[in-house]
Amino acid sequence: MLAQASPASKAQGLAELYGETLGAAAECPTVTPARIDALTTKASARIKLVAADAADATTAGGVLVDFVARGRAEVQSGEETCPQAESEFSQLERELTR
Repeated sequence: MLAQASPASKAQGLAELYGETLGAAAECPTVTPARIDALTTKASARIKLVAADAADATTAGGVLVDFVARGRAEVQSGEETCPQAESEFSQLERELTR
């Protein structure tokens, strides 16, 4: 397994986590588009809140998009199952609605 570079900032680290979770869940039929949209809005707001500055927020936005694609690919390839993705999505929902 190749070592992944650590994210450059807290915002970018959250973007990786949130993006992968959102992308994977979006591939699962039991997670509705409305839930994905609502959590995407909350995740984006949290990323902007912790970003060091506007440039960091912009970079983190790009990371989010990249990791959404990665999460989708993981479910499509079978690397992650829908029950796993749904569980992680529900956990993120709880975390971001506190």
